[in-house]
Amino acid sequence: MSWAVIREPTILVTSAVYGLFIWVCLRAGIFAIAFAPLLFVSIWRYCYAVMRAVAAGHKRIPPPDVDSFNPFGEWSLFWHFVAFPGLVFATMPYQPLGTIAALLVAVTFPASAAMIGVSSSLSQAFNPSALIEFARTLRGDYWMLVLGFVAIIVSAVLIESYVAPLLGALSTIVGLMVIMWGLLASFALIGSALRAHRLEFEIGGELKPREEEALGLRDREWRRSLDDAYASFRSGLASSGYKTLHSLVESNGDSIEVNYWLVENMLEWEDKKYAFEVVAKLTPRLLASGDAAGALELYRRCRRRDPAFRPSGADAAQLAEYARANGHHGLADELSYNQ
Repeated sequence: MSWAVIREPTILVTSAVYGLFIWVCLRAGIFAIAFAPLLFVSIWRYCYAVMRAVAAGHKRIPPPDVDSFNPFGEWSLFWHFVAFPGLVFATMPYQPLGTIAALLVAVTFPASAAMIGVSSSLSQAFNPSALIEFARTLRGDYWMLVLGFVAIIVSAVLIESYVAPLLGALSTIVGLMVIMWGLLASFALIGSALRAHRLEFEIGGELKPREEEALGLRDREWRRSLDDAYASFRSGLASSGYKTLHSLVESNGDSIEVNYWLVENMLEWEDKKYAFEVVAKLTPRLLASGDAAGALELYRRCRRRDPAFRPSGADAAQLAEYARANGHHGLADELSYNQ
């Protein structure tokens, strides 16, 4: 976990800009009705974008883009964003329940935010067993993360309450900027913890620079096709999305390589069912080619993102046999139970 991320230039500048926009909304009266909801949408989306960018190892966090103001999609992030402060505000008048709720939020929010960042699953983000497993994975680093998260939030509140008022006319706008910094910095710190444990959570590295991408024409073409398919699925044009994916696979000889690449990238989508369909077709081919290790790894990754994922009975039997032969008895029992 790196504390340097909380003073990353993009976080500082974006906090100031968001604080200024909020200040304008508070003084715009009826004219803020249209802009304020879009601003709120942008803020909560960008918080998770910061966490994911830091987890991916970006040297410079990208600033908010126009799509961050899009009010459609990724509502799981919205409900996650409002649930924890909502619990604190709802229980605070009822002491000591309010204090207990605040402590519970402080301890669980970093794990919950990290889980939704890794899995994009709201159920996983509120699953106590998943949160406990996340804390166990980080071990002592998790409690350092919790202390860091609390320190950032408390520091922002104290500065906003006691230091900003000393600035006179600028007190309100500076206070809003500081609060925004506390919000973005806390998500960045969570992303930093994920980055430090990227091997355990299978988080990839930073995207290749453009000079290297120029040497990877094939990968760029695959990515372009996948982006087109994703846009079709997001727009409700499933048939067009499937057609794009089928064209990509056929143009590459229906190779295992392109199918495996599709799974790896489609598992990052909010809706995982399309990736699972590719896995259902790819698993028997991997087993037939003797790559049981690759098939088992696909199963583990899918299960991590959706505990309800199940391979077919015949595939599950072969995977269970391979897992038991290689000492993965827990996986073998799980696969045998799923048959």
